[in-house]
Amino acid sequence: MTTRADTPRNAPATLPPPPAPPILVVEDDPRLRSALRRILEAEGHSVLVAEDGWTALDLVHAYRPSMLVVDYVMPRMDGEMLLRTLARELPEVPPAVLLTTGTHQQERAEALGVLGLCKPFRVETLLDAVARHRIAAA
Repeated sequence: MTTRADTPRNAPATLPPPPAPPILVVEDDPRLRSALRRILEAEGHSVLVAEDGWTALDLVHAYRPSMLVVDYVMPRMDGEMLLRTLARELPEVPPAVLLTTGTHQQERAEALGVLGLCKPFRVETLLDAVARHRIAAA
């Protein structure tokens, strides 16, 4: 058995890498919110969830997620308002995927500089967007 006394003082520490910041999923539909969480966690991502934009604001400030997956249409604060509010409040807004339901919302996503993903979408398309972000951030 090796003890601390047996380890040379100059030996490099072998610490695990710090965990990646979480992905924040903001979706008012509880079934879709749960499905998105399961899909992303199955790929090894840490995931936070919020049911509306106001809750998401608090989570972004508290946890500084690396990426947002945001529904466009939500009560109280829609996805566009959330992203615009974050742009005013933060020096750097995490990359986002905006879940849309039509052409107008897709155009709004492009105007915001985020990826618009029209529902229903393929899981692979979402995972590709997440992977592209992770590679770009590395």
